[in-house]
Amino acid sequence: MGIGASALAALIAAPGCASNPTQAEIKFLETRELHLPYAQAYDAALNVMFSMGLSITHTDKGSGVIAAQSGDHALRATMGSIKRARNPVKKVTLMVTPRGERLTQLRMKVLINEEQTLDRRLMTEIWQRIEREAMLDAPPPRVKP
Repeated sequence: MGIGASALAALIAAPGCASNPTQAEIKFLETRELHLPYAQAYDAALNVMFSMGLSITHTDKGSGVIAAQSGDHALRATMGSIKRARNPVKKVTLMVTPRGERLTQLRMKVLINEEQTLDRRLMTEIWQRIEREAMLDAPPPRVKP
């Protein structure tokens, strides 16, 4: 259903990942395909975002968009000056797209304090949870007699 944990760990630990990721690394972090019908993949992604404690800010099953965020959601004003809240605002947007009867593509974008970034830890956790959730929702494979 997805990439193995050892391959994922190798990619994250690979030299050069921290500064200038290659296009392949970016695609790997941002895109997954699930061998599930669209509705099941969408529901799995939505359930994960909710179960991780992210505030769901927008969902549209028809267009495949799920948007959520965490962290302090507002700037705080103190004594006439504006200070950034303690916890960064992390916004996660997933685009869920059907690619066939039992194949769905998911793409993820992450903003931290309104700047697009590759938060490897957050993205990896979301992908792992979505894949687990999808496996729980998927019917067992048919065994031919």
